[in-house]
Amino acid sequence: FDEAIGYFSQMLDSKNVSYKALEKLILLIRRAGRLADVPRFITRAEKSSARAAMEPGLHYCKGLLARHMRNSQEALLELNQARKDGEWGSKATCVMIDIYLDPDQLGDEANQPSPMNDKVKMAKALRLDLTNVKPVKLMLYEGYEMLMSQHKPTVEACIDKFSKVLEIEKDCVDALLGMSYALRMLKQEPKARNHLKRISKMQYNAEEADELERSYLLLADMYIQSNKNDLAQELCRKCLQYNKSCAKAWEFQGLIFEKEASYADAAQVYEMAWQFDNKRNPAVGFKLAFNYLKAKRFVDAINICNEVLKVQPNFPKIRKEILEKARASLRP
Repeated sequence: FDEAIGYFSQMLDSKNVSYKALEKLILLIRRAGRLADVPRFITRAEKSSARAAMEPGLHYCKGLLARHMRNSQEALLELNQARKDGEWGSKATCVMIDIYLDPDQLGDEANQPSPMNDKVKMAKALRLDLTNVKPVKLMLYEGYEMLMSQHKPTVEACIDKFSKVLEIEKDCVDALLGMSYALRMLKQEPKARNHLKRISKMQYNAEEADELERSYLLLADMYIQSNKNDLAQELCRKCLQYNKSCAKAWEFQGLIFEKEASYADAAQVYEMAWQFDNKRNPAVGFKLAFNYLKAKRFVDAINICNEVLKVQPNFPKIRKEILEKARASLRP
């Protein structure tokens, strides 16, 4: 990573800033686990010319950074500024659709009331506005829209949509992953697991990096639930090998240590998850505070509770189960 980061950093030292170089630099720095280094490059780009603030390429890069810093609203605002541009418009629109159709927001089963309907509508409107994109990509987006509905007949129908993609591209990771999400939601976990195992044996490629990462994590989640912790750890390490900023992989490792009652070790990796989620995921903050409490790091537990409550003031149980207990433990 370091050599490539150095190369793209030099490209940004010139007066004529290359936004393509900045885009690649953001992706590389993220994978190196150094996202905190990116803002200075953004600032450098902003100061490079009087017109920089109006440049669609800069808006795209700022949106990309905001997305990886878990600030979806800011990301959407920045990306929207680039959406009508001839060079950056399609890319910006695709990232916006990816934010709206984030599978991490899915429930565990079909026919649950979906909180995703408005987001699916936004994603569909953006998809219909897309040009210069492969037909297969549009089919995938349509399949994920159907998946995110969480309506059982529609989820069943999305499997056919993903199957049609696989007829065109037989090893399309995104289609196999979408099918796996659908099958799991339909309580057909063995079939889902088989697709994910197939993906895990594929050669890694940077073009499908995000889809491969999600596949490894979904399979790791299944392994954790069936107490196959060694297999889950292996997949988490694989994620982190390619992306040190992968908060979910750190979180899963913390969950494994927590299940083994290794609270100090769990806290150590939950710290990484909390940092790489940009301290915006209250569920991870809760787990970190809980493990600090169990490891008798009471001051740390209190500090994290306060950070979580800033993000979500009514986060359930954290006051009673962690904050009050940690405070009581500090009293003589």
